[in-house]
Amino acid sequence: MNKENSYEVEYMYDESADILGIKVTRDFTYHETIELDEGLLLDFDEDNVPTALEMHDASKRLNVSKNSLKKIIFCKMKVIVDTKSISINAIFGVKNHNKENKHELESFTSNNYNIPNMETNLVTI
Repeated sequence: MNKENSYEVEYMYDESADILGIKVTRDFTYHETIELDEGLLLDFDEDNVPTALEMHDASKRLNVSKNSLKKIIFCKMKVIVDTKSISINAIFGVKNHNKENKHELESFTSNNYNIPNMETNLVTI
């Protein structure tokens, strides 16, 4: 993993709304939000670096209990942007019945936003 394109993230989970938020821990200036899929929002900063992901209906998307999302062990997310598309691949480690389980989320949309080519990793440390 190239450290130059890797950023540490923290997560927040709102159980009553079933919304999982992942955000980089460094300071940034917000630029725009892209909807990858209905209820799946990816934020970019002024340098076109991905800075946050908001996932509505998170327990359904990841097929886990709401209680499990309060106990995320790790998150590894890769964002790839090319001239045609913006895609994410995220793996979440959650604890369920004292056992660690991995749950994957993949999504993409067309790059109609002129975001330059890049590959960025967002990870919990």
